[in-house]
Amino acid sequence: MRIIIETSWDVVYLCGYFSLVVYFQYAIFTTIMYTYMTKLDPSVGPTSFGLAVTLHGIGHCLGALAAAWWTKKRYKGKKPMCVGYLLMLLSNCLFLLADHVPAETSAFYIMLCRFLGGLGMGNTSTLRTTLTAHSMSDDRAKAMSVFIGGRALGLILGPGLQLIFLFLGDTGLQLIGPLHIHSHNAAAFISIVLNISAIVALFTVYHEIERNGNSCSQRSVEDDENWPRPDKLAMFVCMLTRYCQNFTYYAIETLAPAFMMMMFNMERDSAVGTMSIIFFIAGVFALSLYSTFVFTDVARKLNIGKVNTISLIIFIIYVLTTYQWPYIPTNVVVNTDGTHGGCDYSLYSWCLGLPKTSQAFFYIGYIIAFGGCVPFINVGDATLYSKLFNPVGQALEQSLYDVSQVFARVVAPVLCTAIYASFGPQRVWELLFAQLVVVTALWIAFAHRMIPLRPKPRPVFYLE
Repeated sequence: MRIIIETSWDVVYLCGYFSLVVYFQYAIFTTIMYTYMTKLDPSVGPTSFGLAVTLHGIGHCLGALAAAWWTKKRYKGKKPMCVGYLLMLLSNCLFLLADHVPAETSAFYIMLCRFLGGLGMGNTSTLRTTLTAHSMSDDRAKAMSVFIGGRALGLILGPGLQLIFLFLGDTGLQLIGPLHIHSHNAAAFISIVLNISAIVALFTVYHEIERNGNSCSQRSVEDDENWPRPDKLAMFVCMLTRYCQNFTYYAIETLAPAFMMMMFNMERDSAVGTMSIIFFIAGVFALSLYSTFVFTDVARKLNIGKVNTISLIIFIIYVLTTYQWPYIPTNVVVNTDGTHGGCDYSLYSWCLGLPKTSQAFFYIGYIIAFGGCVPFINVGDATLYSKLFNPVGQALEQSLYDVSQVFARVVAPVLCTAIYASFGPQRVWELLFAQLVVVTALWIAFAHRMIPLRPKPRPVFYLE
């Protein structure tokens, strides 16, 4: 039996808000975590920061799989999403107390907080499943734009608010007793408020979808037997694209504070402030594109194959233009105390003779690649992936799609910080280039396979 009803836009827009809450927390904590860890324990380096980011990714991976199992078993998303926000709430409460943890254990304490936050962030797989089930195929690109636009807005507001929090300084304002709100933990306070608002919305506005078609919610429901087997190659290319794009993003984002201090001889606070501004500008650019997708029919008319291929090529150009080419005449500043900028030769033997990347290319290229191209890849890739399966009951498939992103978040920080510490930024850039070239080649070679799945033709009977 086939039941077709129009898209539930109230649930779609609510999922957009939920996405904002989740990714706001990810963005703002990533912005301040490295400098906060070095403040609590000056001996902490990029490797410890990379490990903290990785543990958050591992938590996200485990949380996504657990939420997918729970959602697929019950065909309901409210409880998995609620548990996710409760875990993030607990993580934020613990983060507020980090100032009172002994310095020698502060790095491990921050890692624990981020791991719990990652577990809670696993509810993104349930959000994608809910969004797909509540939207018609023709509206899927627009619905995905709402969801990913919420994510983009969260990624903007996180660094943007952190710029304001910098005015609180290291001491900040006294909250209760010895507890102070300052520039490094104000993120946890505002995140607590957002998590509570999401939980309230779940129990007051959100409504479930029923498997048997008796719910008042609006969606498209298809019987499993009406759909052929999905194209596993297309599924793999979509997941690999998501992995590669996010690997590039997390690698540059993880290394950005240390890289900017080293490459451009910047102070710690200056590097954080500049990074926040660049993230904010790129986020505004991306959000303007998402808004175009939501309020116009541009998303429906996208040729996903061509758009993804062109976007990936622009990423390749960004990596090439910011590479430390040996013919560049200017080298980085070398010293023996990198805490105030410059390349610390006592820690990194590769500092001597390292060419200096163009600061303008690094900033402008980031805005173009991550602000201008990522929206097209995010919407196109996610829309195509959701159309490779039956629109109802995609919990497992969507969790795997999330895991492809999470795997990049797990691997990129540890691998890239290790390569950076041992061999310098050149080897990191070469790794990014190789991955982008492989994924781009797959889109070109298998363009004829990257198409939506269609239901089987229904038998037609004639009465004589």
